[in-house]
Amino acid sequence: MKRINNQQIIVPLEFNVACAIYKIEIIEVLQVFVDHVTLYDTMSDVYNEGFSEATRTVGSYVRAKRKRLVQSKAMRNCRALLISCLSNIKVLATKKAGLSIVKRKKTRPLVNMIFEAMERVYIISDTIYLDEYSAIKLSRDFCVLCEAHNCYPKEFLEHFMGRISVADAHAHKGLKVIYDNYTFSFFSNIANGFGRDTKEMFDLTDAELDFYERMEELHLELYTVRELKERASILRDFYLSHYQSITKN
Repeated sequence: MKRINNQQIIVPLEFNVACAIYKIEIIEVLQVFVDHVTLYDTMSDVYNEGFSEATRTVGSYVRAKRKRLVQSKAMRNCRALLISCLSNIKVLATKKAGLSIVKRKKTRPLVNMIFEAMERVYIISDTIYLDEYSAIKLSRDFCVLCEAHNCYPKEFLEHFMGRISVADAHAHKGLKVIYDNYTFSFFSNIANGFGRDTKEMFDLTDAELDFYERMEELHLELYTVRELKERASILRDFYLSHYQSITKN
C-alpha cells in the first residue's frame, strides 16, 4: 500500500489560476494566511482585518471535519496547562477595553507555554515546504491549533486554497449577488497588498495586457447571462485558458 505523505501540499487548480490572475506568489499568500491564524482570534468577537477571516477559515474546516468531539493526541499530558492557558486567552479576547493588537501580543507567552508542553504528533517541523524552493514558516499559534484539533498543516492550507475561486467571485459580483465567502475576501485583500511587501513593481507583458482587456470585455458581454452557474462556468474556462497559456512554456 502506498504511504500517504501528510506533509505534501496539494494546490488546487483554481487557486493556481487565482494567483496567476493577480500575479501573486502562492507561497506568499499561504504565509500571510498562516501568520493571521491565532488562538486569540478564535475567541474574540471583535473584527480584526485578516486575523478574523484567516482564523474563521480554520474554524470552518474543524467544524466540517469533526463529527464528534475527539481529544487532542498532542495535549494528553498537558491538559491542565492547556485549559489554564486557554482560559487566560479567553479573558483577554473577551475583555472590552484595550486594543486587539496589544491583547493578542499578551497571549504569546500563553501560546508558547502550550507549544512547549504539547507533543509533536501532526507537526513534524515548524517549516513546511510547498516545493523544493518554497517554505512556509508555521507560527506557534498555527501549530497549536493543528495539534489541538488533530490536523496536519496541509489540511488547513488546502481548505483555505479550496475556498478560492475568481470565477465564482466575479460571477456573483456581475449579477450583484452577495458572495458570502470571507476567505475569498481575505485573498482579495492579500492580492491588493495586505500582509505583503508590495514595494517591488512588476511589468505586464503584451499577452497579460491583452488578457486583462479581454477580461473587462467579457464581463460586459456576459450581461445577458443571468444564471449564476453558467456565468461562473464561462469565466472559469476563460481564466483557465489564460493560466494554461502562461504556464505551458
